[in-house]
Amino acid sequence: MDSMESFRQLFEYDHWANGEVMTSLASIPEQVEKPLRLFAHVLAAQRLWLARFANPNPPNAKPWASLTLEECHDAISNLHEHWLALLDRLTTERLVQDLTYRTTQGIEFKTPIRDVLTHLLMHSAYHRGQVAAAVRKAGGKPAATDYVAYLRGKK
Repeated sequence: MDSMESFRQLFEYDHWANGEVMTSLASIPEQVEKPLRLFAHVLAAQRLWLARFANPNPPNAKPWASLTLEECHDAISNLHEHWLALLDRLTTERLVQDLTYRTTQGIEFKTPIRDVLTHLLMHSAYHRGQVAAAVRKAGGKPAATDYVAYLRGKK
């Protein structure tokens, strides 16, 4: 499997895992802010990184945006479509080239695109783990979003 194919599979996993989180958020008996806030951050960060591919210093960069459950649901499919479209435009050779961007503090960095994509996927997985803990604490049923669970479900 080449790098582009691997990234495509990982972004399919990410989309699946985000859907599983939505199901777990719906299992919370009462609306609790923390799980939704953490998941909204996952989606806002994905939106921010995607925007950096078009503009190194995107306006309205808010990695901790407040989103409703419905807005999260809508964002999952929208982001997935946009990430797949970006992957369609990338090549294996382009993955080693830098993405130039500014942090939310205005500091410029250059990072190879493959590392940006890897960071994005790992960042999302990390925070989905935090969401699972917060869902459990709130009395809901946390999602099992391990990569191997995704693979087992595909078979």
